[in-house]
Amino acid sequence: MIVGMDYLATIPPIVGVISNLSAITLQLLAERLLTIVLAGFIVGSVTVWALTELLWLWIKRAIGELHTLPRLLPH
Repeated sequence: MIVGMDYLATIPPIVGVISNLSAITLQLLAERLLTIVLAGFIVGSVTVWALTELLWLWIKRAIGELHTLPRLLPH
């Protein structure tokens, strides 16, 4: 019976080591996921800003072409 108790006594440290490794792994994955989300937010923001600027330039050009004065013929 003492031999059987030795095997049962080794289970909690093994479970503790596995849970510590799992916690460390999850923490590292969470940090990487946060970094990826932050990078995606920054890249997305810059992309939206660039597209907005291009749209603004296109609108200015389109409106400018509509409101140009006709060229006068030289006399």
